Amino acid sequence: MSNTDTQHPTPRNVADLATTEARLDRTALIGIFGSETAPGALVRTPNGRITRVGLGDTVAGGTVAAIGEGQLVLNVRGRAKALKLPQG
Repeated sequence: MSNTDTQHPTPRNVADLATTEARLDRTALIGIFGSETAPGALVRTPNGRITRVGLGDTVAGGTVAAIGEGQLVLNVRGRAKALKLPQG
């Protein structure tokens, strides 16, 4: 940055968006990859850790039962819990 550059205050709407609190208090699906025969997913746990999982893996107290169509299904104590990709 040169000395001739002038700095302008950050527009209010940009500052508001930059300081919006992200909800990290729950498990979230952040990505799906692989193929139909070998799907994988990235999951963020409440402690902020990002884990790569596949079918049959354990994450967030459940077992990965299905991955595809924009979601991951966990089997948690005999119940299905769907995690969906964020829309945006």
